[in-house]
Amino acid sequence: MASKNLIAKRSKRGRPKTISDEFIRYLFRLKVLFSFGYRQLEGILKCVISEYNLDVNPISYSQICRRVKKLKLNIKPKKTDEELSIAIDSTGLKIKGQGEWRRIKHIEKYRSGWIKVHLAVNDKTGEILVVEITTERKTDASQLLKMMKKLKPFNINQVYADGAYDQTKCREAICAAGAVPLIPPRKNARLKKGKNGELVDSYRNDDILYIWELGAAAWKQDLGYHRRNLSETAMMRLKHFFSERLSSISFKMQKQEVLMRIQILNELNAVKLKVAANQ
Repeated sequence: MASKNLIAKRSKRGRPKTISDEFIRYLFRLKVLFSFGYRQLEGILKCVISEYNLDVNPISYSQICRRVKKLKLNIKPKKTDEELSIAIDSTGLKIKGQGEWRRIKHIEKYRSGWIKVHLAVNDKTGEILVVEITTERKTDASQLLKMMKKLKPFNINQVYADGAYDQTKCREAICAAGAVPLIPPRKNARLKKGKNGELVDSYRNDDILYIWELGAAAWKQDLGYHRRNLSETAMMRLKHFFSERLSSISFKMQKQEVLMRIQILNELNAVKLKVAANQ
């Protein structure tokens, strides 16, 4: 692997790279998996070059960091024509070293203490299909609209989400994708009526009437709302397998770190499904 993929191919423009993007991605994967520092990655690179007697100069830890920042890390879910049920939710990841008191007192001087990770999860396989990474100030509902656009290539049947997404624009975006929004109305929810006082034909009105008549527990049981817990499971794996904290300082690098974590989780999930299918 090292001898074939470490040395970068010649490019026509700019200063030629000595180390390939593929190997930088491999080093970054090691950093995320084992919490290595960039100086340790520099040492690993030097060891590989020495072990294979490669005619290439190693790059410094600061160059590795800059190269990681420019990597294109995208979530590439498995393509399928099956009807999918999607669970959507968000969670927060802490940034190392940001005390809550200091952040509140000196809010203009220090970066945000959290970033939000918004996930769309296939409730059948547990695969993370889409991710949006934002600051803590962004609302969940605003990111659902972006995620639904990215989910257009998939054949979506249902979308599970919690009460934070109980907004007209969220429901319209889900319906526009040809899916049924399974979002519990708020406790003080009211029926939506037309100009002449007639009830509007909508999933939300149907949900409100159902809950008024039989209760929220019956609504959740009948519609299989418990499937939304798959998004909670994905978030738990994201935090427990790695950490609830991020080591990166800049927002760009924090996004790269989260994307690499999710890539690794999806790969491990694919292995788990393959093993389960062969048993």
